[in-house]
Order: sequence, then structure tokens, then C-alpha cells
Amino acid sequence: MVGYEEYFYGRVSTTDQHAERQITAAKKYRPTLKDENIFIDKVTGKTYDRPEWNVLKRVLRKGDELIVSELDRLGRTKQGIKETLEFLKNKEVRIRCLDIPTTLHDIEGQDWVLELINNILIEVYSSIAQQELERKEYRQKAGIEEAKKKGVYKGRKPIVYDEELLANLYPRWKAKQLKAKECMSLLGLKPNTFYRAIEKYEEEIGSKAI
Repeated sequence: MVGYEEYFYGRVSTTDQHAERQITAAKKYRPTLKDENIFIDKVTGKTYDRPEWNVLKRVLRKGDELIVSELDRLGRTKQGIKETLEFLKNKEVRIRCLDIPTTLHDIEGQDWVLELINNILIEVYSSIAQQELERKEYRQKAGIEEAKKKGVYKGRKPIVYDEELLANLYPRWKAKQLKAKECMSLLGLKPNTFYRAIEKYEEEIGSKAI
């Protein structure tokens, strides 16, 4: 295909030394891969920010080829991987996974074969993601039941904050006159509880407006 670009995406931990190994394998498969088209994210255990991937998502165009060493590099969870595969499919980007040989064949004039493979991968990861979700929910329910039997389950504590103050801060935060951190500090809330409070408040004012 004329006019397409080849890209490689890798993800390693800050203590992982395998980035070069991934790049070497990618260049062995696709010798024409340019250095400027190699994107590597270094992810720590505390954060999953992927600035390089975010840039690459904007760069990718229809017909481009994306090489990865493993599909697990495309997301932290099976659900995340499935969503990334769907994103690539919608962009009409060809995925080449070095540990899945069926994705590596160059099939001129038979793009439907690669599309079929991609669809199968999406279905497989959808199924795995659903199984993981069901297992998580089952373990959570089992844990709650066990805690109830022992009399130690208290449930989630309600969020405690000054609702009147939130009502005064909300329009200023929405208008970007106040930063979220400033509101959190004034309300004495952590990020997760702050956004839960915002969601609850928006539901309340939304129902009043109806």
C-alpha cells in the first residue's frame, strides 16, 4: 500500500530493560521501520499515564501499520485492550502483533482477512473482559458476605461535606474560575470523593430542572 506509515508502540516499566529487545524484534520483522516512528511509554506501578500512546493515537491514519510485541501492551486490562483494538479498527489501522503470527502475513489485496483476524481478536478480548468482570463481582460479593457473617462489614461510608459550600463553589468551578484542587481543599475532600460529590450534585440539580 502506497503512502502508509509503519509505527511501533511499546510499553515498559521504569525498571524494565526490555524496550530495546522489543524494538529489535520489530525492526527484524519490519526493517523499514523508522526511528522517529517508535513510541515507548515507561509506566510505573503508581501511574498508568501513557503520553506517547496519546500522541501516537493522534498521528495514526487510515492504512497505517501499528506493530506491537504483545497485545497486552495496548492496555492495562482486557477491556482496555478490546477498546484499543476497536479504536484501531475504526481508524482502519492494521495491527501487527509479533507474538500472533497470523497478524504478520502481508496479504496483498486481501485486507478482509486482516479485518477478520482483528474482529476475532476483539471478540476474544470482549469475552475475556466479561469473564474477568464477572469473577471480580463474584469475589467482591463473596467477600462482603463473609464480612457480614463475621459482623465486620460496614458498607461504604457516606461522603461528608458542606453541601451549601459545594453549591456555591460548583458554578465557579464549572466556569473554570476555580481549579478542582482548590475546591477539594476548601471542601476537605480527596479527588475520588470530590468527583463523587460533583456527580451527586449534578444529578440533584438535573432532576430539579426537569
